Amino acid sequence: MKSQMMNYLIIKSVMVTVLIDYCFYRSIWGIIPAGIIGIIFYREEKREVCRRENEKFRQQFKELLYLAAAGQKAGYSVENAFMGSYEDLKNLYGEKSEVCLLLKKMSVGLENHIPMAELWKKAGKEYEVVEITEFAKVFEIAKESGGNMTEILENTAEVIGNKAETKQEIDTLLSARRLEQKIMNAMPIVLMLYVELTSPGYFSKMYHSGAGIGIMTAALAIYLLAYFWGKRISDITQ
Repeated sequence: MKSQMMNYLIIKSVMVTVLIDYCFYRSIWGIIPAGIIGIIFYREEKREVCRRENEKFRQQFKELLYLAAAGQKAGYSVENAFMGSYEDLKNLYGEKSEVCLLLKKMSVGLENHIPMAELWKKAGKEYEVVEITEFAKVFEIAKESGGNMTEILENTAEVIGNKAETKQEIDTLLSARRLEQKIMNAMPIVLMLYVELTSPGYFSKMYHSGAGIGIMTAALAIYLLAYFWGKRISDITQ
């Protein structure tokens, strides 16, 4: 699934590169600045995909903590409580979900007699999710000091749930504005394509003179400034 998504982003970025070159330069040399924009676009889109994947993983991690806490209350050791959550999580999210893959790695580690505190520490370094990193530190301290692990699991899950709900509320409030931003981002390109379609050659002089290329480059710079400014405003949830 991840490879398919990356392939989709690459194709999308190539299309953006070709479109920028066609609208602003229509030159083989224009591929260079358009290609740079395509690379930046790819990185931004990849960052957004990773953010959405991390949000999914946070939700899965929260469910894992709740299930592990329930296992602890039933009398299981903390290791068995986590491992016993696998089947429930598999039914909820599928065996290829991040949380199930995490539990599989931990299962292998436990079979090799690696302490669970150490496994959580490794997971905190491997995954770019703040909650897991923080939980790994708390888990290690709790194991060493003999803290109430059930309470820790429940409290951590509740904190993650509250943060997720807050982000969802903010996303809902900003959804209309983000749609407006996408429309406004597309309008200059759509208008240029419309003019070219209805009046072929209208922009021709802009692509074959130094002054014209300078004007189109300035227009592209203004367009990109507006694009990233609008994107930054709508990214207040990050």
